[in-house]
Amino acid sequence: MALFRSHDDKVLWSLTKAIRLLLPADPGFDRMLDACRQYQPAARPSRMNHNWICADGQHLRLHDAGPVRPESAVQAGLPGDITCVCYVDWDGAEVGLSTQQRKRLAEDYRHKCGYVLGGLAARFGGLWAPHPAEVTQPLRAYVYTVREIDAAGLLTMASQHAPGLALGDPRSDKAIVLRGDVPSRVQYWPPYSAVVPKSALVVGPGAPEVLDPSWADDDTGVIVVQAEQPAGGADPAVARAVGAMALGLAAGSGGVCVDVFGFKVRDPSDLVIRVA
Repeated sequence: MALFRSHDDKVLWSLTKAIRLLLPADPGFDRMLDACRQYQPAARPSRMNHNWICADGQHLRLHDAGPVRPESAVQAGLPGDITCVCYVDWDGAEVGLSTQQRKRLAEDYRHKCGYVLGGLAARFGGLWAPHPAEVTQPLRAYVYTVREIDAAGLLTMASQHAPGLALGDPRSDKAIVLRGDVPSRVQYWPPYSAVVPKSALVVGPGAPEVLDPSWADDDTGVIVVQAEQPAGGADPAVARAVGAMALGLAAGSGGVCVDVFGFKVRDPSDLVIRVA
């Protein structure tokens, strides 16, 4: 039995087992930093290496893109368009911790990586690992707003993007629900009543950082735009339709549109999530 893995074995492990972001092309530092700031406005260049990005503004570092050799891509079973890979690491919070505490910290960052790398992959047409649970759940976009909306107002705004929507029977007397084909459901939780279910609706590992910090929980309503296909691998046309409606509702309500990873959505294509 070999005592050490060969270089090729290490590369194969990194491309198939490590926490990673696989991309068709290197977007460049500026575009990558801008995308990270749609998740965490405090994202910044790393002090350790200015080609890296401190993606969460604290300890999670996204390395610059490195090339993937075609033969390595084939060996790893990657799609033919994947040409580069970004890895991550984290530091600064391990000093003085026990082994168990370090393990728990590593699990927390692995969990966060699922969201950070997923949002970046969606914006640059790539793949990533690990995947958060939201990828297997129905495709959703969230619009957070401090403006109160009644049923007629919600239907008027939404009908501009999906004329087939109609008022449906709400599951709760606190929510307004519209139903249709694509999207299949638009659900609005107004301020105050939104406080109770928001814990179930919040995306990413905590409240989205891209929201206006002056918006208190009891002032913020949530509009959920949903399709019946799983978020990961949904038909791109369906994903774009959901994104277009959510962005339209955000514009109409003075709100902020956020995807399942906790990233601010700026284009309908941001909701196209590739999983293979």
